[in-house]
Amino acid sequence: MAVAETQTSRAAAAGGWHCAGTKVSRCIERTGANKMRVNFVNKTSTKVTAEFGVTCQGSSGQRAYTLKKNLKARGGYLSQPITCPGGLQDTAHGWQITPSGNVYRTPAIAI
Repeated sequence: MAVAETQTSRAAAAGGWHCAGTKVSRCIERTGANKMRVNFVNKTSTKVTAEFGVTCQGSSGQRAYTLKKNLKARGGYLSQPITCPGGLQDTAHGWQITPSGNVYRTPAIAI
């Protein structure tokens, strides 16, 4: 099991992570005031060619940030805590955009 997958599994058991997806796990967790981190784990046997990122939303609108491109087979990416800027500190969600334009998201969380 990859380090990122192990950490997410432990935190999910503790109730911190909010996840979606089976072949590619997309998770988000609040880490403090206006802060969150995301985790993406590729559980397939092939490389996932996609962009992975996070969107911050609030009274000033929304802003998307690309964090990672591509995930190796059976690999993962665990972000450092991310602080959403002022005016974009209400909710956040992680996302995956495939080359064909399909979008898959984590659950949205209040930050």
